[in-house]
This record gives sequence, C-alpha cells and structure tokens, in this order.
Amino acid sequence: MQCKYCGTQITKKDTRCPQCGRAIVRPEKNIRPIAIAGVVIAFVGSAFPMIMNSNADLKFQPAFGFMNYESPWMWYSFLLLCVLSVVLCAVKLEKFSIAPTAILGVLCGITYNNVCLRHGAPGMVMGLAPILIYAGCAIGVIGVFLDVLKFKKKEISTDYRYTGHKTVWQRIYIYRWFYLMFLPVLVFVIIFNYLPMTGLRYAFMDFKSGSEPSYVGIKHFVDMFGLSEISKLSSKQFMRAFGNTLTLSVIKLAMNTFAAVLISLLLHEMKNIYFKKSVQTIIYLPHFMSWVVVASIFKMALSANDSGLVNSLLMSLGVIDKRIDFLTSNNLWRGVYYVVNLWKDTGWGTILFLATLSGISPELYEAADIDGANRFNKMRYITMPALANTIITVFILNLAKVMNLFESVFVMYNPSVYDTSDVIQTYIYRQSFASSGTPNYGYTTAVGLFKSLIGCILVLICNKASKKVRGRGIV
Repeated sequence: MQCKYCGTQITKKDTRCPQCGRAIVRPEKNIRPIAIAGVVIAFVGSAFPMIMNSNADLKFQPAFGFMNYESPWMWYSFLLLCVLSVVLCAVKLEKFSIAPTAILGVLCGITYNNVCLRHGAPGMVMGLAPILIYAGCAIGVIGVFLDVLKFKKKEISTDYRYTGHKTVWQRIYIYRWFYLMFLPVLVFVIIFNYLPMTGLRYAFMDFKSGSEPSYVGIKHFVDMFGLSEISKLSSKQFMRAFGNTLTLSVIKLAMNTFAAVLISLLLHEMKNIYFKKSVQTIIYLPHFMSWVVVASIFKMALSANDSGLVNSLLMSLGVIDKRIDFLTSNNLWRGVYYVVNLWKDTGWGTILFLATLSGISPELYEAADIDGANRFNKMRYITMPALANTIITVFILNLAKVMNLFESVFVMYNPSVYDTSDVIQTYIYRQSFASSGTPNYGYTTAVGLFKSLIGCILVLICNKASKKVRGRGIV
C-alpha cells in the first residue's frame, strides 16, 4: 500500500506515513469472508446425497440428492441463490444476503422431504448433504451478524465529490454509460462462459449416451482416485495423465523461460541493428504457425520412412545404422515434444525480456566500463539483476496455466506413447469421444471439474506470489 499524499510505501503495521506523517486511512474490505465461506460450504454440500443406501459403501448407489435428473430446477434454484448471496456480500449489502442464505436452508428442507417421500425405503439413511447445507447456512447468517456493530454505526452523510469516497452504486451511476457499453459483453460472457457451468452437476451423475442420467454422488471422484476395488484401472490411467500433465508443463515452462532469457541476452548484445531485427523476425515467425502445421512439419522430418529428413541425415553421417521412429518411442517422445515447443514459442517469449533489457539505463554500463568491468561482469551485476524480477513474474504468471495442456500434445501423440504423453485434457477427450465402449460423460465431467479446481488453486497461489514479488496480483 502507498500513501495517497506522498506515494511512500507503507507497511501493514504503520498507522502514520513515515515520510509525511499523515494518518493512514485503510480502505474497508468489501466482503464478509465468513458469510461467503458459509455459502460455499452449503454449495459443496449440495453435491453429496440427501439420502443413500447404508449398505452401498463407496458405490453410492442408489443415492438421491439435489442434482437428480427428475427435478433439475431445484439444483438451478439452489445455485442461483448461492450466487446471489455471494454477490450481495461482495457489494457491501451483506444484510440482504441473509434472506437468500436462509432460503437455501428452506430449499434443502423441501428437497429432503420430497426425496424421502419418493425414494425413502428401509436401509436408506440421511446423507451428508443436509448436514453440510444447514451448517453452511448457519455459518453464512452468523458471519453477517458478527459485524453487527457496523449496522449500528451512523455514517456521516457527505458529498462524495468533496471526500473522494464513493460507494459501489455511486461509481456505477457516474460511469453508467461505460457500463451500458459493457452490457453486451457481459451478456455474452454469462451465456457462453457461466451458464455452461451449471452442467457441472453431471460430474455427480452416471450420464451415458442413450440412457437417462442417474445421481451417484461422489462415485466418480472415488473411481478417479481408486478408492474402490472396481476402479483401479481408471484410477491408474487418470493418475498417469495427471502426472504427465505436471511433468510436461513444468519442464516445458522451465526450458522455455531459460531459452527465452538466453536468446534475449544474445540479441541484446548484438550491435548491428539490421541483423538483430532480422534474427528477431525469424525466431518470432514459428509462434504464428498453427500447432497442426507444426506437428505435420516435424512428423515428416522425424519420420522413420525414406522421406524422413532427420533419419536420412543421421544415417548418411554414420551416426545410426537403423532408422529411429522418434514419435512412437516412450523414451524419445518427450524430448521431441520439448524441442518442438522451444522452436515454436521461445522467440515470442523473448519480447518481455528484450523490453526489460532495453529499459536498463546506459549510464550503468558506462559506469561499469569506467570501473573496468568486462562483459561478463556487466551481465552478472547489471543485466541479470534487472531481469530477475521479470523472470520471476513471467514464471509465476505461466505457472497458473500448467493444467491447460491439450493442443500441442493432441497433434503429436499416438497410442504407442500414451504412458508418457497422455495428459488430463487428452484423457478427457479420449474417454468422451474416442472410447471403444459407451462413454460416461459423468466421469469425464468429474475429471474436468477436478482439473479446473487444481487450476483455480494454482491461480490463487500465483496471485499471492505475484503480490509478494511485484506488489500487485494477477487477478
């Protein structure tokens, strides 16, 4: 945080600015984390069964809950109330969030009663859903009343034009025409980005083509992690894909970052401006090529047939005496994948580093020359410290995207190298569209939901790290 009068950096413990001495007025947080946490707990609880067979163990069949196909409107109503409650807390109207939070509990009671009347039978017991939902509603309501002193405060009515403090609604009114221009984009995002998220209920259903969806609770997540005897094979394939995703993404990120920094340093040292621009253009071009085109080029070059350029060259030099199929070997596929990614993306990754290098004051290098520093010392003591912050920032920002690996793998892998190349998104694709049996869309939705949760956690971690490194987050 900075002092708004003199711009001095202020620590969390300071009550006055160390430079100008003015009192520090910290902005009030506009959310109630306890209230929101309660709503989140209630939402998570809706994924569990309302009632279930006490003898089902980890199979969760039969089980009945909010997401039953026979009454989907109950699930959508519950989801809408959760969103409304969180939004009200976010815009400082947490008092009004009490109503939708309480209605969540009422809706849970109605659903539980209906489920018991329809499916109640000997051997059926209460599931985890009612317990979590009622606990979440209680926490959500109590979280609002924990700030009861705020309700008793009498705020002084002052004109925001003189104080500079504006409420959410005042800011919306001031910039109303900008919000009107933004409205079509908002509608587009809601329709195509947020409404499809309601389909996450299929992660808790058996949804096979040609049959009606049936609620199974967290059965797919149990199968995913191999917690039941019948799910060992699917769990092994999933864990293999998860491990490959992390390995390929992290190593690719590290290699691309290192190569981009190295090439940036080399380009920065070039004195001939025309040669430097030519090299930059050449190494940028592969980035604009489609992954399909790139994969086709390298498949032809690495082919084990007579037309394979690499094999023909190695045999003519006497390096090998037998043609190698690089793309069907588990030992060689990853190496080829890393090389292809370096060739395609390294040039584009140098842009940020070259921009940082061009911003280094020439006076620093002149002072180093006067002190007798050679080129290596100037790079060590001037260039690399200036690049360090950018390197860390780029690495953090890209780390949040390690789970989004699909196209580059999909166009290059084949059944021979699934053990080392299959990642989560290609695993989902194969289970959904290329499965030899009947695909279970419920299971693949559960895998996709797990991937999204891991991605969300990575984004939050990277956001926290970004705040530590550069003083502001990425979201």
